[in-house]
Amino acid sequence: MHEFCARYRPDVLCVQELTETTQTFLDEELPTHARVHAPGEGWADSNLWWRSDLFEELEHGAAEFGNVVYPMRRLCWVRFRVRDRDHTFVVSTVHLTDQGTDELPTGVSPRVREAEAVIAALREVVGDGEPAFVTGDLNDSLLPVAALFDAGYWSCFGALGQLPPPTMPTSLTTFGTLGFSSAFVYDWIVANRHARAIAASSPHVYANDLAPSDHWPVQAVYELA
Repeated sequence: MHEFCARYRPDVLCVQELTETTQTFLDEELPTHARVHAPGEGWADSNLWWRSDLFEELEHGAAEFGNVVYPMRRLCWVRFRVRDRDHTFVVSTVHLTDQGTDELPTGVSPRVREAEAVIAALREVVGDGEPAFVTGDLNDSLLPVAALFDAGYWSCFGALGQLPPPTMPTSLTTFGTLGFSSAFVYDWIVANRHARAIAASSPHVYANDLAPSDHWPVQAVYELA
């Protein structure tokens, strides 16, 4: 994580599966960034860091999306104002349910209704003509991505006519299952039509041959309409 932050210094960083150790580390690693300081459900699991010299936080919120297995998770969002202009935009982050629940024996994905709840929450938050982003670990390559696409949120890769690279696992021997070898596109950045994707990638940054997580990060550059 140190190598990623040092090399990329993101303007906005969205994190899921947050721990107190990770939060303290990022506060120290990104001294020019601010984050949401809020008690309550959602913010202990996910948060956003942003460059305080570029953006001012106007408001934030945490919308429930019906995660039964992890009821503390929320769609965490922040409305920003660009400091040298009146433009605002919304960035949100979410962590949908993984397959390690009762999905494999039943064949029923909870991420369908979760994605629908996320989309409904976005309709309540995002203003007319306002750029908006959804980031996070969707734990899926199809169903929630398709639902967001139908709602007008295109992935940064799709908007550029690119195939998204796999983001999980970062190591088969450390995080994978030997004998069942596969790669998945689980992590996404999507945006509505008021933000134009310019570049997108999934940086593979190692420190002593170790990845920062079992998932690779996704990075995108956008132009706000």
